[in-house]
Amino acid sequence: MLLVPSASALDPSRTISQYIHEHWGADRGFLGGAIYAVGQSSDGYLWIGTERGLVRFDGFDFSLIQRPIPGALPLGPVRGLVPDEEGNLWIRVDGPRLLRYHEGHFQNMFAEDDLGLRAVTAMSLDKQGHLLLSGIGNHTFRYRNGKFETVANATEAPGTVLSIAETRDHRVWMGTRDDGLFRSSDGHLTNVARELVDEKIDVLLPSDAGGLWIGTDRGLFFSDGNGLARPDVPASAGPLQILALCKDREANLWAGTDHGLIRITPAGVVSIDLLSQGLGNAVTAIAEDSDGDIWYGGSQGLERLRDGMFTTYSIAQGLPSENNGPVYIDSEGRTWFAPLSGGLYWLKQGYIGHVGLDSLDHDIVYSISGGDGEIWVGRQHGGLTQLTDKNGDFAAHTYTQADGLAQNSVYSVHRNHDGTVWAGTVSGGVSRLKNGAFTNYSVADGLGSNSIDSIVEGFDGKMWFATPAGLACFADGQWSNRTIRDSLPSPDVRSIFEDSKHLLWIATSGGLAFLSSGQVQVPHNLPNALREQVFGIAEGQRGFLWVATSDHVLQVNRDRLAAGELEEMDVRSYGITDGLKGVEAARRDRSMVADALGRVWVSLNHGLAVADPKLGIGNAVPVVARIESVSIGNAEISLQQPPKIAAGSEGITFNFIGSSLAAPDRVRFRYKLDGSDKEWSGIVALRQVVYNHLGPGSYRFRVVASSADGLWNGSETTFPFVIEPAFWQTWWFGIACFTACLLGIAGLYRLRMYHLTRRLNDRFQERLAERTRIAQELHDTLLQGVLSASLQLDVAEDQLPEGSPTKPLLKRILQLMGKVTEEGRSALRGLRASDTDNASLEAAFSRMRQEFALDERVGYRIIVNSVARPLRPAIRDDVYRIGREALVNAFVHAGANSIEIEVEYASRYLMLLVRDDGRGIDPQVLHSGVDGHWGLPGMRERSEGIGATLKLRSRVGAGTEVELTVPAAIAFADAAPGSIMSQWLHWLRREVQDPGEGQGKANR
Repeated sequence: MLLVPSASALDPSRTISQYIHEHWGADRGFLGGAIYAVGQSSDGYLWIGTERGLVRFDGFDFSLIQRPIPGALPLGPVRGLVPDEEGNLWIRVDGPRLLRYHEGHFQNMFAEDDLGLRAVTAMSLDKQGHLLLSGIGNHTFRYRNGKFETVANATEAPGTVLSIAETRDHRVWMGTRDDGLFRSSDGHLTNVARELVDEKIDVLLPSDAGGLWIGTDRGLFFSDGNGLARPDVPASAGPLQILALCKDREANLWAGTDHGLIRITPAGVVSIDLLSQGLGNAVTAIAEDSDGDIWYGGSQGLERLRDGMFTTYSIAQGLPSENNGPVYIDSEGRTWFAPLSGGLYWLKQGYIGHVGLDSLDHDIVYSISGGDGEIWVGRQHGGLTQLTDKNGDFAAHTYTQADGLAQNSVYSVHRNHDGTVWAGTVSGGVSRLKNGAFTNYSVADGLGSNSIDSIVEGFDGKMWFATPAGLACFADGQWSNRTIRDSLPSPDVRSIFEDSKHLLWIATSGGLAFLSSGQVQVPHNLPNALREQVFGIAEGQRGFLWVATSDHVLQVNRDRLAAGELEEMDVRSYGITDGLKGVEAARRDRSMVADALGRVWVSLNHGLAVADPKLGIGNAVPVVARIESVSIGNAEISLQQPPKIAAGSEGITFNFIGSSLAAPDRVRFRYKLDGSDKEWSGIVALRQVVYNHLGPGSYRFRVVASSADGLWNGSETTFPFVIEPAFWQTWWFGIACFTACLLGIAGLYRLRMYHLTRRLNDRFQERLAERTRIAQELHDTLLQGVLSASLQLDVAEDQLPEGSPTKPLLKRILQLMGKVTEEGRSALRGLRASDTDNASLEAAFSRMRQEFALDERVGYRIIVNSVARPLRPAIRDDVYRIGREALVNAFVHAGANSIEIEVEYASRYLMLLVRDDGRGIDPQVLHSGVDGHWGLPGMRERSEGIGATLKLRSRVGAGTEVELTVPAAIAFADAAPGSIMSQWLHWLRREVQDPGEGQGKANR
């Protein structure tokens, strides 16, 4: 908190009429009736105790709270409000109740602590900011460290206590209804100030310097502990009944009386301006808020006094007229100004001086300039007047046409740094006064127009002149002119000003432009207020330009304006709520100027106003965004705990407001919803945001506020909440859906496999039946015929004599027919089923050693890795034929010393592995085959036909390995479709084929 810039109280140098005065009555929404107390809570709300109950004000709206505790009795009239240092707001009502407001909650303190009081009649704070209270029951208490402590008890009853206070010496003072003033010391009460015994002491207020202010029905008193004194209140105020007292942070004393409000400065200066203006009504409550503003009220509603950016001087402060013309600040701190009605005046520290030399009282002053103790005045009829300060007195010398001046009507005057004076006339051109002699220039010399509205000396010595025909320049004895052809927004140039960065700003009747590097430029994104007639320009502090137009007084960020990058926060418009009495600038040269202190003076149609930009910085109280309510649809939700919002709810609405009461309409906001927004929003004035269609999850709404001066110096406010997912958005629903999808896929796959298996079985049975039929027909026809012919030939051969030449031929024919018969029988064995329908693969393969009469030195063994399972007949035959072909290659062609055949009946597949250590197969033959040989292609075709996977691995001199894998669902007669994963992998294997398979297809 030490790093936070503190706000200052109301400027005591202003009169009460120079403060910004605002009033809220029934016409502006105030609905409380008569006001008894005013106080501000730590969360920024202003609370008003009224005859109708407790009223809360957020800067925009009033809310009447009659029953803050649900189920409890209505409050009734609220008599007192005291905010303490612990962030509590104490609320005094009639009867045995004392309420405490803290962080949005109300609590009846007497429901937990029975203090023996039938009613609280007085409350205030002690020196440490703790609550002091007294009431009917003759007890006085202090609330500290969460409990009530007795300050004075009923044994020394002081009567009905109406007011209570603790002074710097830690003594507690009590003012009574008609028993006088009492002081508590060491637990004992002493009746002091005998002259107040019969007085009704309504209010007590300790002084920072020591002593006590005492407000009674007979007026205001001050006690230093030894006696009483009365402040010097003007007799015109009459006898005043003091109803309320407040001390601001500048030690000014504010007193509410039965006839209005008065202020007494630490120096004892009494201001009662409100009384003189007829605004005085009974002021029964006064309080200072965190911005240093004074709030007060009575029977006529709620009112506020606050400093504005501007202090306006008018007839009420002694000015001769409300309407003023040119302004000039001299080196002595005097502000020179000239009313439009005529005459010349100056203002310094509230004192107004008048110069009437050389008939200035009877002439209108158009322009004022000066330097080095000189004041130069351009007059409507009297020419050019020089004023010289002679130890507080002024001497005057006037130049006219008789002295060489171009014209006696001088509209603009400018004194250069070297003492040269330029006088621009209404219609006679411009005159230069140097070394006592005039030199005149006109259109004939190159000047664009003989009417001169404003004159500026450039940083490089060039002289610039604003004319109705454009911008004129005089340099090195030569004239040049810039017009609308040179990008001026209008040829009518009303005023010109050179800033600290040497940019020449050009105010025209069509808006603002500037000259940079000899080129006229019109800023981009120029707001509408800067496109109207501009009458005055000045440079304040922190890089801001001040601009006075026909209808606005503006503060603009100079650098962003020149760069064409103006945003809303870079332009601020001032009006009545900032201390101005009007916003129309005077149509005179230099109607706006800045002084050495950085203050900006401007002549307006209602008074002479001065802005102190440092005042805005000094009052930079951090503004915190306060979330007023959060609602879903029409239902408001609690702000106390992070809520869980049901899925499918309507849009969520956030209403927020800034904690500053000074200028709530100028507070701006930025917000972000973590979990939805990627970046902060733009700067907005709206105090509501609605989010629709938010998905389930955790969110945090964040909002920050700026002050009325555009400072983002407050902390952010957050509101976390959770949107619960709908049942179809939960994790378990997702898992259930995923599981259901998997089961569906598995079911579809199983159904597909069932149909595929059934189709394969049908095909296999058809093939088996066809092969059996063909084998039977071949056996019954071809082989039987061949055998019959062979027998007959054999008989014929036996009957031939041994020496017959035909006999060898018949033997060769018989040998050939025997070979054909044997080959036919082999072919029939291939077409028919295995030797026996029930023979296992391993049994069938074991008989092949005898079939091929394998050499005993060649090792041959059969390995079975698991329990045999029954095979589908067609599959068994094709597996057997593939294995037989692999064994035939090993027996006949490999020249192997060891041959192994391995059969594995696995749960997911049938695997047949044939390997030897023979000479191997050439890679070219392995992949491409040999013309006229169909062993390898036939193996591949058979494996593809049954949906199996065949892998051939061989290297020359390293043997050969043939691996056949058949899925269980295809191979085994007792198999159902396998697991999802196995079937899926099998499907993938079929889709992504082995290179050998592709080559087999190529060979086929």
